Formats: sequence, C-alpha cells, structure tokens
Amino acid sequence: MPSTPTVLIRPILLRDPHEEGRTSTTLELFFDLVFVVTISAIAQEWHHAVITGHLLHGVISLVEMVFGVWWAWMGFTWFANFFDPDDVPYRLMVLVQLLASLGIASGIPYVFQDDDFRIVVGCYVVIRLVMAAQWLRAGHANPALRSFCNRWAYGILAVQVGWVLFGFGLRHLTPLQTLPFFAVGVIVELSVPAWAQHAEAAPLPHSEHVEERYGLFTIIILGEIVLVASTAFNTALTDHKHLATLMIGAISAGILAFSLWWLYFGFLGEYDLTRIRTAFIWGYGHYFVYGTLTAIGGTLAALLEQVAQDDGVLGRTAMALTLTVPVAGFLAAIALLRKVSEWATYSRWLMAAAAVFVIGTAAGAAGGAMWTLLSVCVATAAFLASEIVTKWKAAVRRRQNQGAA
Repeated sequence: MPSTPTVLIRPILLRDPHEEGRTSTTLELFFDLVFVVTISAIAQEWHHAVITGHLLHGVISLVEMVFGVWWAWMGFTWFANFFDPDDVPYRLMVLVQLLASLGIASGIPYVFQDDDFRIVVGCYVVIRLVMAAQWLRAGHANPALRSFCNRWAYGILAVQVGWVLFGFGLRHLTPLQTLPFFAVGVIVELSVPAWAQHAEAAPLPHSEHVEERYGLFTIIILGEIVLVASTAFNTALTDHKHLATLMIGAISAGILAFSLWWLYFGFLGEYDLTRIRTAFIWGYGHYFVYGTLTAIGGTLAALLEQVAQDDGVLGRTAMALTLTVPVAGFLAAIALLRKVSEWATYSRWLMAAAAVFVIGTAAGAAGGAMWTLLSVCVATAAFLASEIVTKWKAAVRRRQNQGAA
C-alpha cells in the first residue's frame, strides 16, 4: 500500500455521509487491534470466574467492563465516522487513547478479583477526556456544527466527574452495591449522543463505514474466542486425559465460533444508518453482541478445561448456563438488530435462542461440560443450516417471480 504524507496540522472537517468507496483507515484498524487486548483480558477473567465458581461477581464485572471497553471504542469510531481527522495532533491523541486502553487491560483483573476500579476508571477517563478534546477541535473547525460538537464534548466531560467519584470515591462496595451507581453512569453516557444529535444541523453518519467498522471489531472478537479456547485446549492437552472427549469438545467449540461468524455476517440484515433511530439501535444493540461473544470465549475455555479434568467447582446446570445464556443472548441480540433492518424478520431468531438455551442447558445438566459444548454446537449449526436453506428458497422465489414478470 503506497504511503501518503501526513499533514502536520489541519482542520478536522466533516466528511460526506454519502461518500463512495469509503473504507476503514489503517489507524482505525490498529486501534481495534490494540483495543481487543482489553476484550481478551475480560474473557480471561471471566474464564477464571467460571472455573472458580464466582459467577455473581464474574457476571457483574463482565457487564461493567464490557460496557467500558465498548463505549470507549464507540466514541472513537463514531467521531472518525463523522469527520476526516488525520493530522499529527490527532494521531498523537489517539496514541494516548491506545496506551490508556492497555492500562484498562492491566486493571481488569483488579476489578474481577478485588472490586478495585481505580486503574480501569483512571484510564477510561483519560480516553474520554481525549475524546472530548477531539470534539472541541472539530467544533472549532466547523462553526456550523459547533453546537453539535460542544454537546458531545461537554457531555463527555460532565460524565467523567461521575466516573471519578465511582472509581475513587466509592471504595469497599460489593459487586451488587456498585450496580446502581454504575447504572446511573451508563444512562448518562448513553444520553450524551442522543442529546448531541438533537442539536441544530447535526450531521448524518456514513452508513457503510459504520457497518464495516462494527463488522471488523466483531471479527477480531471472534478471533479472540478462538485464541482463548485454543490456549485452554493446549493447556488441557498436556494432562493427557480424556483426549478423545477433549478433541470432540475442541471441534465443537470451533464449529460454534464459525457458526456465530456466519450468522452475523450472513444474516444480520441491511440497514439505513442515516435514519437516526436505526443508527442508535444498531450502535447500542452491539453492546450485547460484543458482550455475549466475550463471555462465550471465556466459557469455552472453562468448558474445555472441565472436560479435561472431569471435575469443577460449579454444578453441571450452572456450568451449562455459562454457555447457553450468552449464545442465546447473541441470537436474541441479532434478532433485535434484524427488527430494525430492511429484512425486518426476527421471530425465528428468538425461537432459535430459546431452543439453544433449553437444549444446551438440559444436555449439560444431564451429561456435563462435554454435552454442553456438543449440544450448543449442534443446535446453533442446525439453526444456521435452516437459515441458509430459507435464504436460498427466498432467492429462488425472487428469480421465479422476476422470470414470470
């Protein structure tokens, strides 16, 4: 790829929301790769929580940490979607965000194990303060959009005060006790983009670019699923126990990850993200997509470890639920997104989510970790096959109708 010179300083100007052929920049791709380190840290800590039986603490920490990582990533992604920022100050500010994201990854174990949010909150606030500065730069360069940009910037700044109080002032709380304060912060964070979008002359997003950015991050998280599960498999393999069963479990985990990839990229639907309601549902709905995929990665590692050791702290039913709930949640999240897509068909996905949950939980309760993996894999792959056939039949009918016309 030929290199292009980087301008020292230039105004951050608005991009055309209908620009043809727009793709992600190499900086955006690098940002995703660095940020996924935090996803890997969450998956590993969730894996540890499942193995040690600390499910309640693990679930709460998982929910909180996925939100923080996802929202920090969202801020960068949507800003880069609206504007064309690529000068030296912008790149250096992104570097600060990347270093802070690595700080979040280093602080995640303290949240899962000790309920200590100081490192995570401190690094998160740095990322968000940089984001506010970017919005102020954009507002200075685009007078017509100053109200829109200032709402983003001042909204972000205001919320960070609350997060500092949450991370540094509310110490020694149990995981359950953190939830009300965390929920308030989430609600305010999610309200800032809606408030900004109601500003006069608020711009429209570039629909294709947003879809590509979310898809690329999904691929990276799916890759983390494979990596975490592969690491657990290699560790379990050194015990030389239950090799045949372990191999079946590993193949099942691989097929499940592949099925989830196909279901997302083959059947997510088509969207007009210049419609603001659709854009918000799309953007916010992906929290559940990324959260469930992160949980699936950690759970697969835990299940493979339990297959190898043939024992565990959790009972069979509880262990099965650690996989069936996130897989069913993933399918339900896609159903939510499909509801606002151009396809607008989602009932089969909800039924599939219910089927995976019931079949996987029942099989896991009866047969243990191995049967959890196998049943969830088969149920998910069977649903994928049914969707492929349904889509093929619909295409055949369209061709026949066109021929008849």
